[in-house]
Amino acid sequence: MKLSIDVSSISKNSPDILKNFIRKPLLKKLKVETIEYLNTELAELNKQGVYFIEDLKCNFDVEIGRDMLLDYDKNGTETFILWSGDSDFADPVKQLLADRKQVVIFATVRMVSSELNELRKDGLLIFDIQKIKNFICWKREMN
Repeated sequence: MKLSIDVSSISKNSPDILKNFIRKPLLKKLKVETIEYLNTELAELNKQGVYFIEDLKCNFDVEIGRDMLLDYDKNGTETFILWSGDSDFADPVKQLLADRKQVVIFATVRMVSSELNELRKDGLLIFDIQKIKNFICWKREMN
């Protein structure tokens, strides 16, 4: 991910760019002088032509999707259960469904990607975790 460090359009004491890198509770504790110093350092980087930094994003979802396909291919796994509605899983889920494997997703329904929702027509089961308490709790525990 490319994160902007371009401070050319903010005042020297503005935390606007810094808030992308420093959590709010800590940012609130910093002195104005510290914010000014950090913005000055960013301005120096800008003078050198550096206006963004790259923050490497973890590809954990992609790795899980790959492992699902490997489990099917090498171990003959027939049923796959995911606790995520992330679109990164759309391609492996689509492949597993095409290979007539059962795939069940547990997620908050309104947080399931459109790519995965489209796969319902191919047999993808999506279970709304908001309703899971109906299956695991006694009635008296749900109040």
